[in-house]
Amino acid sequence: MFVIGNFVNALAGIIDLALFLYILALFAVVVISWFAPRSRNQFIVFLRRITDPLLGWLRSRLPFLVQGGFDLTPIVAFFALYFVQKFLVRSLEQLAVRLQ
Repeated sequence: MFVIGNFVNALAGIIDLALFLYILALFAVVVISWFAPRSRNQFIVFLRRITDPLLGWLRSRLPFLVQGGFDLTPIVAFFALYFVQKFLVRSLEQLAVRLQ
């Protein structure tokens, strides 16, 4: 069973890293939107391409978060991703300990 426990622990680490990188990308997109909202830089386009599906989904489900020039969907996305990171990763880590 220790092999399955190690696998679950490694999976938890990968998910934790992926969520951390996605949160960083989301933060970068928010900051970039303040200073260079129409930038065509390849890296910025890439960041927008990977964060827009989540933000677009939140905007369609929670339209009241976009009022005038203010878009509060990144804040909700940060909280949701943080919750998933803490809940899912910690649960997987605890499962891995029990399987070892």
